[in-house]
Amino acid sequence: MFKFEKNMAMAYSDFVYISELEDLFGIVQKRKNLFPSLSGITPSERLLLDLEDADLVPINTEKAKSEHLIVPVLKEILRKNRNFSYFSDFLFDVDKTQGLSGYCDYIFSTETDAIEIKSPVFCIIEATGGVPQNRSLEEGYAQACAEMIASRIFNEKKGKPTPVVYGCVTNAFEWSFLKLEENNFWIDTERYYLDTNGLSQILSILQYIVELFVNNK
Repeated sequence: MFKFEKNMAMAYSDFVYISELEDLFGIVQKRKNLFPSLSGITPSERLLLDLEDADLVPINTEKAKSEHLIVPVLKEILRKNRNFSYFSDFLFDVDKTQGLSGYCDYIFSTETDAIEIKSPVFCIIEATGGVPQNRSLEEGYAQACAEMIASRIFNEKKGKPTPVVYGCVTNAFEWSFLKLEENNFWIDTERYYLDTNGLSQILSILQYIVELFVNNK
């Protein structure tokens, strides 16, 4: 069984296996199609041009993928939803004693005017390792789940409980969506790719998540 040693400092990125979270938090891993009935959203010309421009620069680092492929997609959602915001590379310390601390790649929040996280509801993890097109998304699941657990605990402490928290692991080219509901950690059986059809589905899922929490705010 996975246990913290005394004075052992851990962060989200130190979680490698979901079994670690099963032992610590009672998480149960499950799989299903999370968004079976969503219709795609047509991307704007602005987004398409931004993604086309990405072909003009080398996409061989985490920073390049983030700036030229992930951020344009997130900004597309932000333009459609001014009552939502996202934080990037944000220090999100919730419970250091349980390893729920460290930097998050991206966190969506229902607060728009704050400079600090107020109500996190969606976490995005950039997968690491390998060449950009072939990185394993599975290696990011445990970290994503840890951040989602932290988001739920954070909201409970703030008096804004969120029974469901969503997440995503992406290498920019491929996106895998996640859902934490009660102790069930759901992994979407579908994968979405940053191509013409996949992009519209990614936008549709992100829009669905935003509307779900904004409408229930």
